[in-house]
Amino acid sequence: MRIARFRQHGVSKVGLVTGNGLVDLTSRIGCTSVAALLTEGLEGLDAYASAPADAGMDEVSLLPPVGDPTHIVGVGLNTRSHFRETLTLAGREHDEPPKRPRLFMRSPLSHAGHGEELWIPRVSKYLDYEGELAIVVGRRMRYVPAERALDFVAGYSCYNDGSVRDYQMHTSQATNGKSFPRSGSFGPWIVTADEAPPLENLRLTTSVNGELRQSMDAADLIFDVPCLLAYISCAFDLQPGDVVLSGSPAGSGGMTRSWLTDGDTLEVSIAGIGLLSNRVRPEPA
Repeated sequence: MRIARFRQHGVSKVGLVTGNGLVDLTSRIGCTSVAALLTEGLEGLDAYASAPADAGMDEVSLLPPVGDPTHIVGVGLNTRSHFRETLTLAGREHDEPPKRPRLFMRSPLSHAGHGEELWIPRVSKYLDYEGELAIVVGRRMRYVPAERALDFVAGYSCYNDGSVRDYQMHTSQATNGKSFPRSGSFGPWIVTADEAPPLENLRLTTSVNGELRQSMDAADLIFDVPCLLAYISCAFDLQPGDVVLSGSPAGSGGMTRSWLTDGDTLEVSIAGIGLLSNRVRPEPA
């Protein structure tokens, strides 16, 4: 199934994406949030997946798939390609990869939905992109070993872990540059784990104005998804709807000084998951 949040006539709703549009679960069963839907369980939704659509995709605007996560946990330098390029720029080619995941937090207000605008903040011109896999937690998760971790995953989505780089560099912690409103994006929907492609077949690309900037597969990850979830579930009491970000490959704008500018179109694509697209604009006054 593909689970989405959308806005119709000014009202935020939860629905299932079908071949003909959206089945409105808010109107049909009173579901008002994806986190609540996951808490109650997805059993019984198959009947709605084959129901007639209540709205066409062109009649709604898509929102970030989870509107109220308790935690959004990012992981820095979690791909071999990105780790190598940072070492090359710093002239430290012989450093060892991280021995444990490097975690940071994002604000739930820091991302836009598919088709919504990304904002270059008024205080910076250094808005960067990082295409990543988003892992959405399906049930409470604490001290779960790696061999069981995928049993706690609701599904997957595309994510742009956008960064305001100068603010990120103000301290040794990344969170400062990761929490500007609409500096990142999330969507277009959640593909449930039972319908998502195997993680070992992960294929992700990021493009700006149609130009390929990033590309990765599962072998690029230093810590794979089960290891990440196991480690993070020690430090965090993960809840349904929480989001864990996988890490981004080489080729972000910060490595080439190719910052996002007014009018750019950013796209993050993951085979079997979807295409997340956003237009870049200055932050409104």
